Amino acid sequence: MRLKQTTLQCKQDLNQLAFRKIWQNYFCSHQNKKLYRLGTIVSLTLFLLIGFNTSLLAQKKSEFPSITPYWALGHIIWEDNFNTQSSADSLVQGYSNHHIPVDGIIIDSPWELHYNDFTWDKTKYPDPKKMLANFTSKNIHTLLWLTGNTNLTAVDIPGQKAPNFDDAIKNNYVITVNDSALLSWWKGRGVFIDFTNPEAVKWWNKQLDKVFIPGVYGWKVDNFELHNIADSLKSSVGMISERDFKKYYYNSMYDYTLKRNREGIIFARPYSHQGGFNAIPSKLSVGWCGDFSGDWKGLKHQISNIYKSAKAGYGALACEIGGFQGAAANKQQLIRYSQFASMVATIDNGGANGAFTNHLPWFHDSETTRIYRDLILMHRAIRPYIFSSLVENHLNGKTLINEISEKQESHKLGTDIFTKAITSDTTEVSFQLPKKGEWYNWWNGKKQNGGSIIKDEFPLNRFPLYISHGAILPLDINGMDCNKLKTDSKKTIILFYGMSNKKIVYHKPTGDGTNYTDIKIKTKRNGKIKVKSEMEHNFVFIVKKAGTPLYSNENGYPFDILSGTKIISKTGKKFHTKKHD
Repeated sequence: MRLKQTTLQCKQDLNQLAFRKIWQNYFCSHQNKKLYRLGTIVSLTLFLLIGFNTSLLAQKKSEFPSITPYWALGHIIWEDNFNTQSSADSLVQGYSNHHIPVDGIIIDSPWELHYNDFTWDKTKYPDPKKMLANFTSKNIHTLLWLTGNTNLTAVDIPGQKAPNFDDAIKNNYVITVNDSALLSWWKGRGVFIDFTNPEAVKWWNKQLDKVFIPGVYGWKVDNFELHNIADSLKSSVGMISERDFKKYYYNSMYDYTLKRNREGIIFARPYSHQGGFNAIPSKLSVGWCGDFSGDWKGLKHQISNIYKSAKAGYGALACEIGGFQGAAANKQQLIRYSQFASMVATIDNGGANGAFTNHLPWFHDSETTRIYRDLILMHRAIRPYIFSSLVENHLNGKTLINEISEKQESHKLGTDIFTKAITSDTTEVSFQLPKKGEWYNWWNGKKQNGGSIIKDEFPLNRFPLYISHGAILPLDINGMDCNKLKTDSKKTIILFYGMSNKKIVYHKPTGDGTNYTDIKIKTKRNGKIKVKSEMEHNFVFIVKKAGTPLYSNENGYPFDILSGTKIISKTGKKFHTKKHD
């Protein structure tokens, strides 16, 4: 990908030089000094304008969202009630027992002996290597909690003064606020590492090296939270605003993680009601917005934070099912939380407000478990579509969550899926569909024109979810045996919902990380599909008649593949299908 961008930049530079040369040669050949001078002025003006625009483009592209590893667009779980190895193992086993896939787990605080010395507390986690190996064998990626400081005194943890505290002070690796290095935060009193100082960053990264071992894929980078510091924060680059200092903090953690593991991530705040904007879009793998309650108020508050983050240009955003603190979610709230979470980039579930009770679908009943499982399967099935959309965001500055209506709590996911959250105990909701195109109810296939006002009943196992006519959805349904359609990981599966004149570039993931290969797909209203790709693929095209349902009533099948469907199998890198295929 970097090669593609570098090549593009070289072409732009060469075009500028060639354009200037053409002007000079033309006017020199006519030996007209006045014309030559005029041509030179015009060419230099155009050169500067092109160069200026290219510079702006490069600057803008540097602010586009990062690409999120494929695995991180899944189901991430955690708990903050017991914080032990046995509780982490138990949580993973609980989801496995109920046949709910898990892609990642966060080991939240406290897991260390001190804040932050990155030494496992063996009374809580007696054999971390064994735990990590167990999770890895299940294809579960582990994240560790941290903040950017080291403590003198601490709460909820055995150690008080961290072993690296004196080194940080002695080497002047810390910031000061109002000329004081010792500062209070929610886990005690300590010093905050000066991430503007390259030597301090090197020292900090050596601390991280102790636990960044196989099985660890990054960090839950918790908030930099100091209140009322205004312009009193002093760093190695002088006085600096809190917002600018945050960039150094999150950027450092992002750069370290990707240097150590290209499939690694930081899980951190984008926009949050707890401190405003934090990590920047280009240095944030997955954004979670903060700590919410598990009731309707918390769900509405979290949706508002997610929408503010999306409007600000952030890419992969996560919804924390059931919130973190305060009121615990009841059955209805947990399901509605889960439905909204299934229509953003990443689902995460865990918290202090009932990690082993209200957060778990099977705590409520078998119906909740079945609905939750179906939502996880459906979300994981459309991960290729989500990943490809995020790559497009990275390349062109678009947003995965778009056409947002905060008033009706609705958005489009990519270009072809529309959803509306249900944030109260009602089952009847009204909303307006996106104005362009034709939209079909995901559950029953009922057609609606763009801009239609919908008023409908959505029982607990349904929520407003629509797909556009002509949608092209890459799917990952390998291993799901959807309606007996046999697939495997070697197949490139693409769902076509109705046929229209449309073209896309599918950025197909080539593993669990950020690598991808491009497939250009063009469809015609007459049913013709044209494909041009960078490499050969074994394609399975699921050509589904618009107006047929997408959801299967059979438990464990997130998609109805059979009804109104024509299956086309092709192998190659450049070909087209005909209507009669």
